[in-house]
Amino acid sequence: MNITETPNTTTQPSTPTGGHAAAAALRLPAADYIGDTLYLVGFWAEYALLCAARATARAASAVYGYTSRLLMAVLRPIGRGVRGFFGDLARPFAQVGADLRTLRDMARAETGADPGQVLAMRREYLKNSRQVYLRLLWDAFSFLLPLAALIGFVALVRTVLALDYVLDVQVNGQSVGYVQSEQVFESARADVQNRLNNARAAMIANGSAVSGENWSIQPNYTLTVGDVPTMNREEAANAIMSVSGDEIGEGTAVYVDGALQFVTTEGDHLRAYLENIKSPYEDALDVNTHVSFLHDISLEDGIYMLSSIEDYSGVIDRFNRDSEILYYTAGRRETCQSAVENTGINWDSLAQMNPWMETLDQPIDEGTEIVTGASSPEWLKVKVVTRRVYTEAIPYETEKRTSSQYDFGKQVVLQQGQTGEQEITQDLTYIDDQIASADIVSVNILSEPVTEIIVTGTRLAAGMYANPGSGSFVWPVPGYRYVSRWMSSGHKGTDICAAYGTPIIAADSGAVVTSHAWSGSRSGYDSYGNYVVIDHGNGWSTLYAHMSSRAVSVGQTVSKGDIIGYVGQTGRATGPHCHFEMYHNGVRYSARNLWPNM
Repeated sequence: MNITETPNTTTQPSTPTGGHAAAAALRLPAADYIGDTLYLVGFWAEYALLCAARATARAASAVYGYTSRLLMAVLRPIGRGVRGFFGDLARPFAQVGADLRTLRDMARAETGADPGQVLAMRREYLKNSRQVYLRLLWDAFSFLLPLAALIGFVALVRTVLALDYVLDVQVNGQSVGYVQSEQVFESARADVQNRLNNARAAMIANGSAVSGENWSIQPNYTLTVGDVPTMNREEAANAIMSVSGDEIGEGTAVYVDGALQFVTTEGDHLRAYLENIKSPYEDALDVNTHVSFLHDISLEDGIYMLSSIEDYSGVIDRFNRDSEILYYTAGRRETCQSAVENTGINWDSLAQMNPWMETLDQPIDEGTEIVTGASSPEWLKVKVVTRRVYTEAIPYETEKRTSSQYDFGKQVVLQQGQTGEQEITQDLTYIDDQIASADIVSVNILSEPVTEIIVTGTRLAAGMYANPGSGSFVWPVPGYRYVSRWMSSGHKGTDICAAYGTPIIAADSGAVVTSHAWSGSRSGYDSYGNYVVIDHGNGWSTLYAHMSSRAVSVGQTVSKGDIIGYVGQTGRATGPHCHFEMYHNGVRYSARNLWPNM
């Protein structure tokens, strides 16, 4: 037998992808220690969590046990009491049921017996059970009596609460009526005292004699039951005062701006008088006009001290105490016709106030005072508030932009502006026919305005750019001495006198379109000498002449305030100065409009 020896080869397991890191860790010298450490950490963490779970379970069990015992300790007596209560209530019914069953059984057991004997046996049984029923009835009564008392108490409370309680108001033992509550009584009593105090104050203001005694009325009330009519605060106050003595009677108190001024017995006449004053200003068909007195005048009827009541004529005099007669003074060659025209008062009214006027062509001496009316007293000034609604245009705004797509100074409208429209509600307040205020109540936008967008070009020759001017100018010769001439029909610009060589600056930003060198001639444009023209790109251009020298050239951009030259006397000039011209959209413009005080 041939034996073939097979080489001792060991097949190594393939290392899965991602296990190279674990294999490398196993080859570390301290791999066993790291593994033991990780095992211990995991073991003790698991053990700690297990102990915590067991402790939590024990605590929950203990809480449940204590809670259950506590509930049983509380609920057991309540349950026993409820069970005993309903058991005692049911015991008489149970006893009756048991006796009925016993009687029925007795009848069945004595089948065939004499009916009289059965009836006698039943009677004997019921006689022997009498004591038991009496005891049961007493127990039932003991339970039902408190229940009946509770039911009776509830019925009594509901009956009492359903009664109509009112306060019987009394003055000096005399009943004057009923009020619903103590609050109404206290309000009425305070109103009575306030009337007395106001009456006393009015008498003092009028100079009337007032006793030094304290004016007061002390009503009281008693509680009563009954379905009777009740009074409100004002009615109760009037009732209290009506029985308080002979010095009290009906009247009308007049308040101006909340302050009592006087009391009169002619309240109706006074109301008619005040309404007649307002009636010329009122129009029942005009819902947009509200007429009232400038001051808050209110009249309140009631019971007041008779000693405080003022005579009606005195009341009218006090209303009119500060009125004034108005006059018109006649001028030269005045006639009644011209007086009518100058005063705006019709002839009939003017003649009625001035009986000496007879005809319209009647001459009037210069200086004659003509009565034209009377000013309204302060308390009787009439306020008329008229509401009007009108539409008003909303001007659009203009947004200015610059763009290098257009030549310098060229303006292109990208978006046309449109005016908007708004509806305005306004209150006009007139006092004695003179407008006192105009208050805007509301503004309703009907259509929004559309902003106009204007683009101004900034592109210059040779690829250069310049920003247009702002439209706000500075004085071109800050170091000037005085202005010898302003623009006029015979003079094209403004002559600004300054020392020779004083700097001249650009009045606004722009581009230099002309930088002229003087040839020595004194005719034509050479009469300007050395001069510079700046186009500001917004419709404005400026010219600066008679320079001693120029500091800018054509195509150059300048900013507001940059030096563009120096004061000189070149061209047709009698002394060193800067001839300054301004143009707007090609039309000459006087610098004096911008600098009137230079």
